[in-house]
Amino acid sequence: MLRDELKSLLEDQRLYFNKQDGTIDRDSSPEIRLDVPLAVILTGIRRAGKSTLLKQLVKDKSKVGYVHFDDPRFSTFEVPDFYKIEEIWPTIHQFQFDEIQQIDGWEAYIRQGLERGNRYAITGSNAKLLSLELGTLLTGRHITHEIFPFSFREFCRFRKQMPTADSFQKYIEMGGFPEFVAFNIPRYHTELFKDIIQRDIAVRNGIRNVHELTIIALHLLSNIARPYTLNKLAKSYGIKSVNTVSNFVKFYEDSYLLFSIAKFDFSFRKQQVNEKKIYAIDTKFAQQNSTQLHEDKGRILENLVFLEIRRKTNQIWYYKENHECDFIYQLAGQYHAVQVCHELHKDNLAREMAGMEEAMSTVELVSTTFVTSHQTEDLHIAGKKVPCIPFFEWAK
Repeated sequence: MLRDELKSLLEDQRLYFNKQDGTIDRDSSPEIRLDVPLAVILTGIRRAGKSTLLKQLVKDKSKVGYVHFDDPRFSTFEVPDFYKIEEIWPTIHQFQFDEIQQIDGWEAYIRQGLERGNRYAITGSNAKLLSLELGTLLTGRHITHEIFPFSFREFCRFRKQMPTADSFQKYIEMGGFPEFVAFNIPRYHTELFKDIIQRDIAVRNGIRNVHELTIIALHLLSNIARPYTLNKLAKSYGIKSVNTVSNFVKFYEDSYLLFSIAKFDFSFRKQQVNEKKIYAIDTKFAQQNSTQLHEDKGRILENLVFLEIRRKTNQIWYYKENHECDFIYQLAGQYHAVQVCHELHKDNLAREMAGMEEAMSTVELVSTTFVTSHQTEDLHIAGKKVPCIPFFEWAK
């Protein structure tokens, strides 16, 4: 890029950077430090609030160089242009680069800049691109934080509400994407879906058949909290190659659109061959891009519980043998179990308890919990007390 052209663009973007947004402290804020001699990476789905969070964490914006690369005016930007930025801002040594994966070869510049004492805070909306690039040239020189849409706690904090049954219902209705929570923008989630499919997946991965990519994603969004297999997906939609479907699912996961979890087994190989279950990044997002999900309160609640667990760990499985327990997850080497049910009643209580009891007999668990929409109860399973807690109490 021409130096004058780049300078004008940087000045234009600084207006956005200096703008004070109506924001809140995110749950992850205390964990993120910008004063470390490492590249600080924030990854997560598009529009989750990564850039806004970094802006919040900056104490003095005049000392930070801000560049947002997901801007068509940067289409001719190349690695040598990073050094032009330094020439334009000779006294600045701390930089915030948004969507840096748009620039081929960026990791070599970041490594060299760290060696010269610069500090970098970086965002990206594709886990695969970031992890591959960081693994080659920035091993041991970066720290990564995942950023999700608002949790229930953050949602209540943003709306200045207490965690109650009413605020929980509102959370179901609005989801957690910060812009939608703030402005209730029509067609927000459907347009976001198109952006992710086309810009974050199809263009970056050279996919020509965007129709197939789209219908498989819509199918999975309509079937959150249900098992799936690659073979069945390929057969259902007439896709000849199972590898194509496998790649699609990986692309959805890399863009944080969807998450797969395996059936619990102490054998990693068996985990890979059993059918998996699918969950979405946001329940409102899934509802708005589905024709089947709106009234299924059980699956919506299960997806919400999954997201709360996923914010803590990616070591999550479902348990299923003779009976099923919705989640087994691992934190600090210890296992926990959660059974999810919109409402416990005489027709499902025995089945739900049997799933938990079987998990308890197979896995050494340090905690066991039932999460419901509104019920509070103490259940007794295999001689142990298992609390039954409403989501708004469990997730507050």
